[in-house]
Amino acid sequence: MKTLNRTLAVFLAASSIALAVPLAAQASPMMGGEMEGCRGSQSMKGQRDGMPRMMKGLNLTAEQEARITELRKQDADLMAEKFKAMRDSRTQLHEMQKKGEYDEAKVKALTEQGALAMAEMGQLRARQHHQMMDILTPEQRQAFEAQREKMMQRWEKKRAGKPA
Repeated sequence: MKTLNRTLAVFLAASSIALAVPLAAQASPMMGGEMEGCRGSQSMKGQRDGMPRMMKGLNLTAEQEARITELRKQDADLMAEKFKAMRDSRTQLHEMQKKGEYDEAKVKALTEQGALAMAEMGQLRARQHHQMMDILTPEQRQAFEAQREKMMQRWEKKRAGKPA
């Protein structure tokens, strides 16, 4: 059970990073602004042909790269929409704090909206990750897992000694 929980945590961390970074790179600061230009394939600028960084060392065929890029493009608008909803609820909460306002019903609604958007983003990332893994050969999946394990070891080493 512990291994399953750790594997799930590793998967969520890696996929969150791999899929959220392009959106975050396009976004204005979290507490304001719009996600200018974050539409479709534009959200994948800065990555080699829309390929997640973790896929780079896997010796993908041109067909595999095209299929993975298409998978990422098909959900890019929806991911951007969920990210915007999450950020907007956070911005509204911040504005309430700045004004010294507190409306329990409004705070509850805003936090639930943000949490729902975050959950839906996680579901999209999980589905997309599963679809990408189906495109890889068993050897490529094994190489991907090895890369992810190294990444998690670096992350754990970096986090060692820091409070949770």
